[in-house]
Amino acid sequence: MLENLLNIRFEVLLAIVVAIIAYVIRSVIYNKKKNYPPGPTGLPLVGYVPYLRSDVHLQFVELSKKYGEVFSLRLGSQDVIVLNGTSSIREAFSKSEFLGRPPSGSFTVFEKAAGSPFFAHNLNVWQEQRRFVVSTMKDLGLGKSKIEQHIQDEIVQFMKTLKRYGGKPMNLLEPLTPSVSNNICALAFGKRYDYTDPERKQLDKNLEETAKVIAQTAAHIFFPWVRYFLKIPFVLEFLNLKEGMKASINNDALIRKKIKEHRDTLDNKNVRDFVDSYLIEMEIRKEKMPGTTFSDTTLVGTVGDLFGAGTETIRTTLTWCMYIMAAYPDVQKRVEQEILDTLGPDRLPEIADLKEMPFTHSVILEILRWKTTVPLNLLRYTSADTTVAGYDIPKNTTVMTNFWAVHHDPNNWKDPDSFQPERFLSADKKSVIKSQHYMPFSIGRRVCPGEAMAYMEVFLYFASLLQKFQVKFPEGVKPTFDSELTITYHPKPYKICFISKE
Repeated sequence: MLENLLNIRFEVLLAIVVAIIAYVIRSVIYNKKKNYPPGPTGLPLVGYVPYLRSDVHLQFVELSKKYGEVFSLRLGSQDVIVLNGTSSIREAFSKSEFLGRPPSGSFTVFEKAAGSPFFAHNLNVWQEQRRFVVSTMKDLGLGKSKIEQHIQDEIVQFMKTLKRYGGKPMNLLEPLTPSVSNNICALAFGKRYDYTDPERKQLDKNLEETAKVIAQTAAHIFFPWVRYFLKIPFVLEFLNLKEGMKASINNDALIRKKIKEHRDTLDNKNVRDFVDSYLIEMEIRKEKMPGTTFSDTTLVGTVGDLFGAGTETIRTTLTWCMYIMAAYPDVQKRVEQEILDTLGPDRLPEIADLKEMPFTHSVILEILRWKTTVPLNLLRYTSADTTVAGYDIPKNTTVMTNFWAVHHDPNNWKDPDSFQPERFLSADKKSVIKSQHYMPFSIGRRVCPGEAMAYMEVFLYFASLLQKFQVKFPEGVKPTFDSELTITYHPKPYKICFISKE
């Protein structure tokens, strides 16, 4: 035991010495660079990490006012550049050199990251898997009727649950989390779960715990050597990774179980869902495409990505939607009137109705701008020496993108910190107009592959809820817009009342 402890201490000491040497060498080299983005000076070993705030997206806006739209930071052992403007983001994301993910990104702390097509460092995995995910979602009915019908059916069940509260104050997340997750269940597994189903509860808990530890400024991103000590319990406790790691393992086990069930009942002539499609495609590619990235490991990672990206972002957006409608009752009334004029009191909304409801559409767009769901884009990593905004950016540089800065730049938007849905309406108020500065789902080749489904879900839930309910805060409660940032920017837990109109 003592010998093991001494070995651990020696390894930690060695890591510290190596880090100091690396920092000194880096400082000498980078001080000679004449065309590298400017930025604040950090401390030895840790760089600027001790100065980072919980509202880092706002902190980056402040730093950009001093150092410019593109600035640099040393975070731990990583060189980082931060993009804070439309022009630099569009320039960077149009170049192949900016397509990579860092080898020590937030998600790589989980074992499933090896097979993750959207978050892993391996570009070959991303390219092959992304094409398949997008095409399969279309084949399964995205933009047609199958997925939309699943979502509509789920919303009906969700609204039945809301009615049981009888208009009393409630925590919206409790029924919303399993409801939104059920839409991914329908896509991936071909079925929905009752909210009380044990697997349903386990899946929701797993998603909640993993979401807590994947912030874009998590310690393990910028101190990669930490990974060598993650099997030590007190290290996991210190970094608040214990529950997240456990949840990730449990989630993978659940997904593997569902994959086995699908493989045991697979019928090539009757494709039920995404997992069926993947299993069939995997066998074809193994025969015809040696070296394919299709495997059980990658399938687990892909399904995990669908749940992670397709649940957390949607539920965050919808919690903001309901909070903001309660805070702005006049806007809520205008949305309700447009819903009544277009749908009447009973017909379920369809995604095709969106074009006939410009004000409702503009409200959703403004919520996604004003309370940007993912303020800091998933980290990028340069695969070769490149340039952006006239600066030289070396290979192996981590890139952070501040969409919040773009969405709140007074040069892009009039009075950007206010809630003004009309900013997205055309002059005749009959259609919506999206600005080039609007990028809630990222832009370029790594734009969110689920963007179309996300818009569909948000609109269908939003219109359905305001068709059937009036949304209010409990008596005496005033909106504060208190919020916090993890991987998403979400309101702190709140109580809200859904008053049935029936």
